[in-house]
Amino acid sequence: MSSVADESMGEDPVGAQLEQEIASLQAQVSALKAQRSLQTATILSSHATKATLRRLRDSQKSTTPNTQNDIPTDTNPLLTASKSQLLHNQQNLYRACGTITTFKIKDPDPNAVDNGDVLGIRIDVSTSGKFIHPYYVMLNKPFTTEEKELLSVHRHTLPPYIPLSHLVERYLPTGKGVSAMGARKVEGQKRQDLRPFMRALRREVVAYHNRIAMIKSLRREFRLDEKVSKKGKGREKVIADISAADAEAKQVRIEWVDGRIGRCVVDDGGNVVKCCIMGEEGRDGETERAVVNGRMEGIGERLREGIY
Repeated sequence: MSSVADESMGEDPVGAQLEQEIASLQAQVSALKAQRSLQTATILSSHATKATLRRLRDSQKSTTPNTQNDIPTDTNPLLTASKSQLLHNQQNLYRACGTITTFKIKDPDPNAVDNGDVLGIRIDVSTSGKFIHPYYVMLNKPFTTEEKELLSVHRHTLPPYIPLSHLVERYLPTGKGVSAMGARKVEGQKRQDLRPFMRALRREVVAYHNRIAMIKSLRREFRLDEKVSKKGKGREKVIADISAADAEAKQVRIEWVDGRIGRCVVDDGGNVVKCCIMGEEGRDGETERAVVNGRMEGIGERLREGIY
């Protein structure tokens, strides 16, 4: 009875192989769909396609009952797809060039300060070739008097690991002796400045997403997210795990199969400034020097040089 239970508990090699083949086919289907979407976007965005579709659109406007049957019946979906692609291209171009945009909104609260006038800031960020959900910061003037009009953060959608309070304190202070942006600059007096605030804020957001993307790239580089059945292929596994050690992803934790554990500190520019690797025999100074000597995206290459 126990032998039957043990046999049922064992892995079925045929089932495992089928699951692997299904996963491979699903990955191929996803890759082909993505490639089809890319090719469709490329064709619809070309000048030759636009000229052809423009002629088709003009011919449809000037059709007569006798010549209407000569026009292909599938032009309408093609023209609709071309229009949608054009709007998508314009939106991507605008988000890529105008990464920071401002707009005005009204606070629906009847008791809102400054008659409910709110200045909105939208920050667009792209990572891994895709735009992510934009971030928003809402500013109002709660301290409005006849003599000073200072901006203050009313609402925002930024995650807690973005140092918003530090940037507000530096660029949009609201303490005593602070003048508004439009006021005349007085020597020795602080003045609010919205433009460097927006640039510094977006720089922090972009740097965070770049660090996260680099950590994901390192995991792919060492095949840490692949299934167990695939890890036995190729080179022997040396790195056990790579992950962010803090919320801001400025510290990277690296774990080796032999038990060594390292932590790297990355600055705002993406450079590895500190590294500590501990094992059973103490610190690994040679690997530490290799990791520190460069930027974050080169950690994988420098580790491979010392491993293989």
